Amino acid sequence: MRVTPHAILPAADAAQRVLYAMDEGAGTLGDTSLSAAIYPGGHFRSESHVARRLAWLDGGAPRKDLQEFLRHENAFAPLAPEQRANLEAAGSPAAVYVLTGQQPGLLGGPILWYYKALTCAALAREWSIKLSRPVIPIFWVAGDDSDLAECNHVELLERDAGEVHGDLRLPYPADGRMLAMGERRVEPDALKGLLKRLGVVWNPETVELMRRAYPAPSTLASGFLRLAQAQLGREGILFVDGYSRNLRARARPVLEQAIAGWEEWQSLLAAGTTAAAAAGIPIQVDARPGIAHAFLLRNGERQRLFAQRLPAGDRLYTADRPNADAREAMAGAEPTHDVFSRPLAADAIFPVLGHVLGPAELRYFAQLSPLFLKSTGDMPLLHPRMTAALAPGSAWDAFQAEGIDLAEVMRFGPGALRSRLADTLWRTHPAANVIASTTSDRWLEGLRKSHARHFRDEGPLARLERTVGAAWKRYQRSLEKAAYAPTAQSHAGLFAHLRWLGNGMGQDRHLCLGSLLQAIGRDGFVDLRNAVDPLATDVQLMKYEEPRK
Repeated sequence: MRVTPHAILPAADAAQRVLYAMDEGAGTLGDTSLSAAIYPGGHFRSESHVARRLAWLDGGAPRKDLQEFLRHENAFAPLAPEQRANLEAAGSPAAVYVLTGQQPGLLGGPILWYYKALTCAALAREWSIKLSRPVIPIFWVAGDDSDLAECNHVELLERDAGEVHGDLRLPYPADGRMLAMGERRVEPDALKGLLKRLGVVWNPETVELMRRAYPAPSTLASGFLRLAQAQLGREGILFVDGYSRNLRARARPVLEQAIAGWEEWQSLLAAGTTAAAAAGIPIQVDARPGIAHAFLLRNGERQRLFAQRLPAGDRLYTADRPNADAREAMAGAEPTHDVFSRPLAADAIFPVLGHVLGPAELRYFAQLSPLFLKSTGDMPLLHPRMTAALAPGSAWDAFQAEGIDLAEVMRFGPGALRSRLADTLWRTHPAANVIASTTSDRWLEGLRKSHARHFRDEGPLARLERTVGAAWKRYQRSLEKAAYAPTAQSHAGLFAHLRWLGNGMGQDRHLCLGSLLQAIGRDGFVDLRNAVDPLATDVQLMKYEEPRK
């Protein structure tokens, strides 16, 4: 299967524009121009930003036993030669790290994690060469995530997806509990039944690849780790699990700080949120008042810690035990991170050169900057992940035949496409010239004269004009739909292509690993890896040719 670049579309993300609008001349974090920026750490396109961050890291205390920690985290599967080399390099005191990550998804979840990892690995290779020191890529799997609805489902974009019947998720009787994905056991029979149904659209090779990732016993987190390892080992990526006991122990000092200083954290996050909004960056995560930015982990279940300032001192509690003092419970439980404390936990564990982030993460990192500066005195570099969309050559040809630009296709939903096709057809309809040249004013011409002659109050007439105008527009839209209806079935293929592209919501956030492998095969997957530019921040449109049936 041949995969080739087809076109490049500029990214339209406000946070990314702000990141790259920074002053390239700012040399230190103390410069007014840089400290006032939304992203004070800077980005990897600037050598001065990289030099500043390295100087900060080299001036700090060395992180102990990182090599052994990473060896333990990556013992779940045999390492590729590139991973073994990076694990060996982790023993160097000069080693620094580039991080990315994702919550674990059933059968791999949306393919965006793969694109994140490619960018992370490419950045690490590039800067390792430029700096002549180890730069090691790390993928942080959020095995602590408790959002079962998001992690436990498979989304199919294929044309024949309707042939797969039933709910494409694993059954969990206690699905209302906030259990970490590292605690969500995968029942072999349930997995077998799901894969059997997916075998309607996936070939045996793809199904077998998925099955092997979940040997008994497995969890949603461990299965994802094995699938990611199978695709990313040759990239040199090393993994950590956000739910691992070793990681939680290393992150505990930061989480204790988040709990003890909850009020200051709230204030700093509020300041960051306000600044991000003022810069035109949509707010991604609500910095809610009255919480500490950590969870209490009890029997594998995450409980949000709430905080309250009282005259006699702070009160900490969890929703399931609102009258109990959470401080006492912490003696027999562990704190774990939330979305805001996780980057600071990573910073405490690794000498982090920078992070590779998706659009949503780039937004909430903007909210984080005051907290990062206050807590650590510095902030890591940032880089947006690559974005790609793949479609067969027949899809691009079909859209272009309708006069639809590629940039429009990527932003179309089904309603917008239907409206565009109906409008195009209506403009060539024999009734269009006559009806389109007629306006609602024509029906009111005589009435206006009579009304003006007999009544001084123009209100009733104005209301009638608005009503008739709106009704006329509805009438014209109805005619467009009526004219389009006989041809709608002929455009079924276009809507199938649009679904494959993500229905305007981004293919990489909906296309699962199995569907991609099914579409382009293992050879095409390798071809895709070689065709994309992992460091590009624009949208890369890729074309592949479907096999002849």
